[in-house]
Amino acid sequence: MAHSSQEIGYLDSFSADTSVVPAVITRLIDDLNKVHYKKDEIDEIVLSMDEAITNAIQETLKKRSQTDQTTDENMDRRDITIRYTITGEEFDATIIDHGKGLDLFNIFHIVPDCTSSDYKTQIISYATESEKCKIKVRINGREIPLRGIGAGLKIIINFMDAITIDLIDKEKVLSSSVSEHTDGTIFNMKRSRRHR
Repeated sequence: MAHSSQEIGYLDSFSADTSVVPAVITRLIDDLNKVHYKKDEIDEIVLSMDEAITNAIQETLKKRSQTDQTTDENMDRRDITIRYTITGEEFDATIIDHGKGLDLFNIFHIVPDCTSSDYKTQIISYATESEKCKIKVRINGREIPLRGIGAGLKIIINFMDAITIDLIDKEKVLSSSVSEHTDGTIFNMKRSRRHR
């Protein structure tokens, strides 16, 4: 019996550390069970969230090591924010990180190149991939095409109805005087309830 009026929300921020993943996932499983989601649906949501949170942490740690920020004041900072809402009808989650985000160079170079000898193949491939995709990527609010996604994102796309990735560019969105922690990725995923 579904409890459509029940809604469970979660919001917390963490330092980028893989030890947060099991705690958040355990809480997520408990919350999905409270709203009476079935096991196979819980498994798909958990796999997607685990992948998204782990990726956000890894990207943030990678950026931190590249900028060599190891002072004591950085040990307590909160790099990852995780929010989700579970209802009888929908699962909706957002993960915000301060990593380097997606590889922008590769994203911008997937548009068909009219000077290329395989331009027609590129157009067909581009159109096919764009139609199939349930993912929207934006930079500074402007949607950009995305192809050539990694395995982790493919897993998430399989289990979610819609994914939106907003890449935060501090140089364009905010004043450059804002701290270096301002840039990163806002990753949102949604799916309607499959089984009741």
